[in-house]
Amino acid sequence: MTLRIKLLGLPRVDVDGEHRELAGKKPWALLTYLALAPRAPSRRELAELLFPEAGDPLAAERWALVQVRRALGADAIVERDGRLALGSAEAEIDARALSTKTLSPEVVERMDTGELLEGFAFDDAPAFEQWLALERRRVASAARDALRWAATLLARSAPERALGLVERATTLEPFDDALHELAVDIHVTRGDLPAARAYVDAVDRRYRAELGQPAPTTLRRPLERSATIGSRAHVSPAVTAKALLETAQARLAAGEYEAAVDAARRAATESATTGDRGLEARALVTLGTVLIHSVRGHDREAIGLMTRAFQLADETGDGALASEAAREIGYVSFLEADYGAAESTLRRAVDLAERAGDDAALGKALTFLGATQTDRGDLESADATLRRAIERLTAAGDARWRFFALSHLSRATLRAGRVKEGGAAAAEATAGLRASGWHSAVPWALVLEGEAALRQDDRALARDRFAEAFALGTEMGDPCWEGLSLRGLAALEAAEGHRQRAVEMLSEAHTRCTRVNDTMRWAEALILTDLVELEHAAQPDRLAAARRLTEQGPIPDLAERLRSAAKR
Repeated sequence: MTLRIKLLGLPRVDVDGEHRELAGKKPWALLTYLALAPRAPSRRELAELLFPEAGDPLAAERWALVQVRRALGADAIVERDGRLALGSAEAEIDARALSTKTLSPEVVERMDTGELLEGFAFDDAPAFEQWLALERRRVASAARDALRWAATLLARSAPERALGLVERATTLEPFDDALHELAVDIHVTRGDLPAARAYVDAVDRRYRAELGQPAPTTLRRPLERSATIGSRAHVSPAVTAKALLETAQARLAAGEYEAAVDAARRAATESATTGDRGLEARALVTLGTVLIHSVRGHDREAIGLMTRAFQLADETGDGALASEAAREIGYVSFLEADYGAAESTLRRAVDLAERAGDDAALGKALTFLGATQTDRGDLESADATLRRAIERLTAAGDARWRFFALSHLSRATLRAGRVKEGGAAAAEATAGLRASGWHSAVPWALVLEGEAALRQDDRALARDRFAEAFALGTEMGDPCWEGLSLRGLAALEAAEGHRQRAVEMLSEAHTRCTRVNDTMRWAEALILTDLVELEHAAQPDRLAAARRLTEQGPIPDLAERLRSAAKR
């Protein structure tokens, strides 16, 4: 049996090519939840979620389940250990495929990228309505990202189709700088410079009219590249580019970010004049990596660079480098708590690394994918993903990244309630990161050690770990580590009854965490949620800011904490 379930736009079910009717909103709600929820629900959970106002919620749930089974087939829904799940291995579900599969451009072009359960509202089931609102954000993010990747892959072979996909993507997000830069690049690549200039001018007018600011200068980069190519008189720009590239990589490894950015920018400029696409791709990946991982606020600038690097690596057949470019793009989406786009892009990085047979690239992509799954509460998937990451990184002999992946496994384990196991993993990660010389990641592992100790009521150990993390984070000037370690110290103050001191420390943690644009939004949302709870939702601005972040991700567990705090 071939089962196709369309949940984007107007929903539809087809079984072996035959349309099946599914009457009523609640059966569609039940089917959507079973298809997209991170864990299989029990009958009672579904009844309470979907039919809170019914006289007999379980009877109402049974009725909806009968409707779904009648449409999909009696065996479409299975029950294991008291939990319900879609049972058909052949089921094709558009909304789920966006995050779990690498879709070809042809599939994306045919796909409806409308809203999840378009036009449906569930005012009588507020908990489900909140879940659906969050899921709509995540799925829309994944749909935009699928359109972006399809356009990227078609940019040179089918520019008109690529531009059509960019137009669809910018309908979902009109102010995506990297998408606009991609459109300009497509016009330049096909030789239509007037169209490229006209596009930049149109976008600039829209930014000024609707945002009150000019479009970023990065939109003009493709035009600047076209002016540079062929205009230089160097005998061998490749020699200069390679030397600068080596210098940039060495300075990046040494943590000399300013010098690394300077060398990488010049390497990228020189490499663009050589006609060596592989060299240019490596230079762009290096520059993009420096911009993303230094504390500079240039993450968004790097996306356009990484997109071009991906195109070049794909054209030259360098799957490992293409995976690296995709991974870094996905990492930026992860930092921004844009989890639909992050998961979609990181799965592409995973697939590319698998095809290239590169264990190190695969382990790194899986690490960020597992971190994304942890943020959005899909802890079973995160656990499996991160254990696989550790396995691949061990096989590759990459100790540094293995311990970094272990730190993320520690966080997933702590969130799943396995505190002793999570604490042991955090301690191993801290020691391993120190020994391997990855000092910039040590505060992160220390924070996780501190959290495990606090949850086991070992306040002395917790204070020691949080304090050391804060000292190291401050020395490095890393806003995330400063904010998260201060949050831990504030939790200790709150546990000891010093509520006002905890509020002051959390306020400082939020200030530190947000002093540059490209920090971890999950950390900001976590700190704000703690503040809202401690202040009993007394400050509407803080509550609204926290809600925006948790809904953007989405971050369901924090959204639920905020909903509960606001009701008290």
